[in-house]
Amino acid sequence: MKHFIKKNILPALVKLNVEQWYHFNSKGKILNVFYHGVVNEDSTKIFPRHIVKEQFEQHIKYLSNKFNIISIEEAFYLYQNNIKPDKRTITVSFDDGYLNNLQNALPILEKYKVKTTFFISGICSEDENYIMWSDIIAFARYFSNDNHLMVGNQKFIKKGKYDLIDEVNGINIYNYIKNLPYTTREIILNDIKEKYDFANNMNGVPLEFWKLMNKNEIKLLSESEIVTIGSHGQLHFNLANISEDEAISEMKVSKKVLADITGKKINLISFPDGSYNENIKKIATTLGYEGLLAVDYRCASDNQDKSILNRWGVSSTTTFETIAFTLNKAFIKHSF
Repeated sequence: MKHFIKKNILPALVKLNVEQWYHFNSKGKILNVFYHGVVNEDSTKIFPRHIVKEQFEQHIKYLSNKFNIISIEEAFYLYQNNIKPDKRTITVSFDDGYLNNLQNALPILEKYKVKTTFFISGICSEDENYIMWSDIIAFARYFSNDNHLMVGNQKFIKKGKYDLIDEVNGINIYNYIKNLPYTTREIILNDIKEKYDFANNMNGVPLEFWKLMNKNEIKLLSESEIVTIGSHGQLHFNLANISEDEAISEMKVSKKVLADITGKKINLISFPDGSYNENIKKIATTLGYEGLLAVDYRCASDNQDKSILNRWGVSSTTTFETIAFTLNKAFIKHSF
């Protein structure tokens, strides 16, 4: 029944604009929408990170037809000056800094003249073969022939399509890694890459699934008239989980690295994994970030704090029509 509704009922309802009825229950007029990557080959067999190019163009065409699309800087200006646009409005952004943002997403965004912010992890510029830590876990899960993944002496059991759970304490492997100090995290990730033979197994994985942009590619992306570059930290640490000095370094180094590459001021930051607290917000603004982006608000002050906005992430594992409904529904909770 669920499959029948997705394939038959929802497309008919979208043609009738029924999904936009959610707007009547929304007080906000602006919604920040974000993606991670756009790929030619479906990557959901490994992780739910990227959306296929054909569906991405469907999304952008839909957004262009149904909403006003502005930059995140413009959204902050409207928010900070208590200005409500007449029409429902969207901002579009990407996190992490995958090369597929430049190769696959940008041509579509330029075709529809969609202003877009790319939040990039500064490590992109230092190591062309760097793999995001969360991707390392996903690839190891995919490469493993067992029903589990070994991390040191801990066994994480495969659950569902993507999860890995330590059944002794119930912790998800991603939450386990997020709370590790930098040195420990790097040791464990390198151990995982060796144990699951990344040197050979990665040869069978399309580059567009994992490869990040280098300095020249970041520079090229930044030169597009529709593009703004923002920080996504340096090494993609959960900023609320590390020491204050480490958090300062993450935000400060990334800001400088990206400014040096692009020749432009870096005024926006999206917190990696949406992780922050009151102190992280204060540090970020002290370092010169004028706009802070969350995933879901985490602090009691956020609703009154004009320096931070939340965002809504687009799923890569469902149909275009389902996204149309959930995006419009997201206005109720995530718009401003």
